[in-house]
Amino acid sequence: MKTYQSTTKDKRKNFFKRHWHAFVIVGSVLVVAAVITLSLVFTLPKSGPVDGTVNPPSDIVDSDPKVVAPMNGATIGLDYANDKLVYWETLEVWRTHPAVDYIGEGDVLAIMDGTVTDVEMHTTLDGNVVTITHADGYVSVYKSLGDDIAVKKGDKVKAGDKLGTTSDSMMSELKTGAHLHLELKKDGKYVDPNTLLPTEDK
Repeated sequence: MKTYQSTTKDKRKNFFKRHWHAFVIVGSVLVVAAVITLSLVFTLPKSGPVDGTVNPPSDIVDSDPKVVAPMNGATIGLDYANDKLVYWETLEVWRTHPAVDYIGEGDVLAIMDGTVTDVEMHTTLDGNVVTITHADGYVSVYKSLGDDIAVKKGDKVKAGDKLGTTSDSMMSELKTGAHLHLELKKDGKYVDPNTLLPTEDK
């Protein structure tokens, strides 16, 4: 009985016949990979300026708020003293004074942009009061105003807008006469208005 040894050519042919499905899968994977690669290459955005134009840098915006003096031509009476006791002439007591008193008759102005968050009329000790909430946690309080208050709760005001006029409505400082009692808070704590207000206007 004769035996025949398969030739190398037959072995190779039989190998492809037995593993044809593997070659189909590998070929399919390679085709898909090529399609994905080409699609990514042709859809990437072009680098560099479009149509030869370059976007100019944005303007630098000054974030410092505009601050103005609350009165024009007024003199300072009792100054800010929240860390020591000072004498309140009307009450005849020694106590802190977390405010600056501006003596004289005249218009009272908002020191910064903000929103009027309270208007109180005829309070027992503070007279007529306007409270304004500003950005960055600041709140300004204007006491001893006259009855002619020019704003109402909810109004938006700009620095320098008129709020009203001075008077002697603040009973706890009645002997001071017509004046503005200005308080300033930052994040709920009293701060010296002198540290914020422009020095040239005081």
